[in-house]
Amino acid sequence: MRQMLPALALLALVAGPLAAAPCETADGPEGEGASVLVARVANLVWTLKTIDAEPIPDMADVWLTVTPDGAVSGRAGCNRYAGTAELDAGKVVFGPLAVTRMACDAATMELERAYLKALTEVRGFAVGPDDGLRLSREDGSTVLCFGGGD
Repeated sequence: MRQMLPALALLALVAGPLAAAPCETADGPEGEGASVLVARVANLVWTLKTIDAEPIPDMADVWLTVTPDGAVSGRAGCNRYAGTAELDAGKVVFGPLAVTRMACDAATMELERAYLKALTEVRGFAVGPDDGLRLSREDGSTVLCFGGGD
């Protein structure tokens, strides 16, 4: 993931300020007030804020939506994606995703590759009291952080 930083730094210089990270509360994903209910995640648009705690530029067009029955769709930066996820209280595993094949600038494509790779590592979720959606690895570490939930 550290190899992605130069590209993100370049994208940030071109794009403007970095997004605030809603997942950086003292409570953490399992802290007081966190929700692991599928209904708390479903049918909302979640906007990516960080990958492995590295901020994503505000203009990056990366988002995710999941339905209660596990249909997944979104935008990975340059391309759209769709697929399925197995959801249960606090647990999520994304299935294979179909991704369109458009090309964008190198920094956007690097961000997209990192995001799609990170989705394959996800095993859990929690919505914190700050309304940040945390997607975590098997070991509990936050790999992706989303804000919004609109």
